Amino acid sequence: MVTVSVPGKVHLMGEHAVVYGKPALLAAINLRLRVTVESLSLSSPRTRGSREKILIDSSEPSDYIRHVVEVVKREYKLANLPPMKITVVSDIPAGYHLGSSAAVAVGVVGALTYYLKKVWNPAAINQIAYEVEKKMHGNPSGGDNTTVTMGGLIWFRKELEFLKSIWQLPFKIPESLNHFFLINTGKPKETTGEMISLVASGVRRQASRMNRLFDENEIQTRNIAVAIKEGDEKELMDAMTAGQRSLEGMEVVSRKVIPLIRKIEKAGGAAKILGGGGKAEGVGFLLCYTQDPDKISAISKPYGFSIQPIRLGEEGIRLEKKS
Repeated sequence: MVTVSVPGKVHLMGEHAVVYGKPALLAAINLRLRVTVESLSLSSPRTRGSREKILIDSSEPSDYIRHVVEVVKREYKLANLPPMKITVVSDIPAGYHLGSSAAVAVGVVGALTYYLKKVWNPAAINQIAYEVEKKMHGNPSGGDNTTVTMGGLIWFRKELEFLKSIWQLPFKIPESLNHFFLINTGKPKETTGEMISLVASGVRRQASRMNRLFDENEIQTRNIAVAIKEGDEKELMDAMTAGQRSLEGMEVVSRKVIPLIRKIEKAGGAAKILGGGGKAEGVGFLLCYTQDPDKISAISKPYGFSIQPIRLGEEGIRLEKKS
């Protein structure tokens, strides 16, 4: 039996722009997904007389997990797999831009790799998980799977399809700045893939305007990294606010959520969308920075939105148990 755990992630800045060669700054969070792979007897009641040799027990979509299994088989050139049970238990809500699909991909790849090959190589796990993620997102940047694999703070830039610049920043978020919260605005109606396509449509229609927004997003991504390193709260909040404006310009922020963001800013906080965002209804979770969560909770309550504390810069994939 093998058990691994994987964190979720947030974009501090750089979502959408990262698809167009700009940098993204991501952080692993303290919500985790756990994957267990264990041997399965074909004489058990659930498998007797059946050709199915893999049982899946998961709140995550079983067809996606089976896709992960097929990619692992292909990558390792395995004709058949031994009978096994794959169990996935997650604290990361799916469809809210917290890296749920990346965590599934990395976790299942990692657990299967160790179970089948007795090899623990996070870099190889990450590369296979990136191939898996193409099913979910079509043209993923690779930032999500990299962050949940490596953990901490990740500076990520996709240079070419076959070349990515990946840096795990050599510093942590100081305790004086780790005052982040998630505000649940509701699950987006659109998938991340659909939001990526929406931005691509904007690029085709208004390339110059969109490129200016990508440039502005890059500036604020850099400003956030510097603010964290130097422990500068004002610079952090200013950069989050300006970066959020660039995302609004890309039209990936629902108009139903923008008024709440403005109220948070007026109350002395900062808030931004995560990942793909949303157009019609909710945007998933907002990432909010504040020293006064009670005030932000009171602002969010009339909207019916809940708020929860979150820690950034947590550990990446972890081998929890092996036997």
